[in-house]
Amino acid sequence: MSEARLRVTDEVGETWDDPTEEQLQRLYAGLNLRCRFLVLERLDTPDGDDSYLQIFLNDDLTMAVEYRDGGPDSHHRADVPLSAERGGDEIVIPVLVGWAFRREGWRGALPWVRWDVERERPWEEHRD
Repeated sequence: MSEARLRVTDEVGETWDDPTEEQLQRLYAGLNLRCRFLVLERLDTPDGDDSYLQIFLNDDLTMAVEYRDGGPDSHHRADVPLSAERGGDEIVIPVLVGWAFRREGWRGALPWVRWDVERERPWEEHRD
């Protein structure tokens, strides 16, 4: 059996290795105000580079998405100002699946900005 290449972790610490596209969509659909985020992490990056994508559900049910593919210069975030019911899922699911399966074009779905650790810590306020 080969080692996992992708791991998904939710807010309560449950993990899934090498999920299918359908599993990713179900995990995304399960986000709620008690389980606000998913972290997708590549486990097969060279030299231990950070490579992950996070989705976070805000109080108003809009979302923030963050990704990093390498060093600090490759760390970006974007806001999705729509809840899932109002079309946010039509934006987030292609980004989630595109990143996970290394598909072309997923970056073009959102207006990414460089993540600045000094200004932005969207995940920290919800961690114990």
